[in-house]
Amino acid sequence: MKDTELNHRLNAYQAPEPSELLKARILKAAASKDKIPPAQSSFSKRFMPIAASLIAICAVSFGLMQTQDPVEPDVTAWQEAALDLGFEDVYDWVEAEETSSQ
Repeated sequence: MKDTELNHRLNAYQAPEPSELLKARILKAAASKDKIPPAQSSFSKRFMPIAASLIAICAVSFGLMQTQDPVEPDVTAWQEAALDLGFEDVYDWVEAEETSSQ
């Protein structure tokens, strides 16, 4: 079958009229959907307070982190650990590099 012949047949086809039963079912379903009330709360209304709370918590946490002084490493603890493990020469070398670069 050629494309032109198929096009002629498809253009000539007439869809049957829907039955009265089908029309009644469609109208009944459409009428019942009109009676359903819309959703009480949308997604944004439900989760907006949670999002605002998280933003406030993050802002407060970030502000508190900025006001705190940075924790200085405990030099004596590192030095004792290096001595216990036998890496005192490496520790001295690293500390010497840090002081010369500053």
